[in-house]
This record gives sequence, structure tokens and C-alpha cells, in this order.
Amino acid sequence: MRSSRTRSRALRLLLLAASIAMIMPLLVAWHWARAGWRDWHFNYPDTPSGYNQIVNRFGEPCNDNATWNHMRWTEADTGDTVRVAFHRKLGGYPTEMVGDENGRSTNLDNDVYGHIQNAHLGNFIKHGVSTYACRMKRTVNEWSTHAWGIAIDISSAREPMGQCSSTVNKNFAYLFKDHGWKWGLSFCDPMHFQFATDY
Repeated sequence: MRSSRTRSRALRLLLLAASIAMIMPLLVAWHWARAGWRDWHFNYPDTPSGYNQIVNRFGEPCNDNATWNHMRWTEADTGDTVRVAFHRKLGGYPTEMVGDENGRSTNLDNDVYGHIQNAHLGNFIKHGVSTYACRMKRTVNEWSTHAWGIAIDISSAREPMGQCSSTVNKNFAYLFKDHGWKWGLSFCDPMHFQFATDY
């Protein structure tokens, strides 16, 4: 009798697991469709390594393409909406989420930002969001990746330069890495993400 109950319970659990396995993809698809977003991965440039590849791929620092695209990010702790500008090759392609601003890929605005929103991680975007700045690095006499519009600082008030750990950006850093970005935590700048390596 006990073995019959055990088999019956196991069968019910198996049916429940199978039902969940069938329903979950539908629920995820429904959620993304409701949000009006798809992860496109369209036309990404290769992530450059070093100064020469950055210039070959994105032009000279502070060029017109460095601010070609723009979008708005909301800082969860202040409620402020910040306009961020970034390079033409890193976004602006028309998709369900992004209007055509003469851009060339879906990288930052549709894909990275879309993942953050659809994973409900926007509450980790804290005060201090910025992108383009025609300036040198703060520590050495080299152009900053911000001067090409290929870098973004997020939560700078919580994740300052010189801090070798992360409290908030660690929650979505993997999304940037999955889309070709390097996280500045490796050089103790946890607010910083850049579309370049070895620089």
C-alpha cells in the first residue's frame, strides 16, 4: 500500500514538473512580449583591444559619432532620469524597444538595457550614470574610453573609482560582459563599463 502511494506521489510530481517545464517558456515569452523587447544581437562591432584597435573601430577621440546615439536611464535611488550619449556603432538600430536614431547595432540601448529591464534589475541602477565625456583618464595621460562614447559609469556614488569591490553593479555586470563589455572592477573602478579591453 505504501509503495502504491509513493508511486502515485512520484507520478504527480513528475506531471507537475513536466507542466512547469512546458509553461515556463510561454510565460517568459509572454513577459518579454508585454515589455515589447527582444534580444537582437544585431551588427555588434568586435570589442577592440588597445588604443590602435579602438581608433580603427571607433575613430579619433571626441568625434561626431561618439555622441550619435542617446537614451535615458533612470536612477532608482533618486528617481532622476539621465540622458546618456554613446557611439553610433553601439546602438540606435530600430527594434521593438528602440526607435531608429541612425545607429548601427542593438548593443547598449536595446540588448544590454533591455536585459536589465526585463530581469527587473533597474532598481540596482543608482545615482551617478554618465557616458560620453571628451577627457583624458584620471590616472594617466591617455584618452578615456568615455571620449569615444564607448564607456558608461553606473552608480558612481556607490561604486567609486578606487573601490575594489561592488555592492550594486555586481547584480547586472554579467549582462555587460555577455555583450562584449569589460567591467572596471578588474582595475578597481566598479562603476565603469567599457566596450574595449587592454586599455
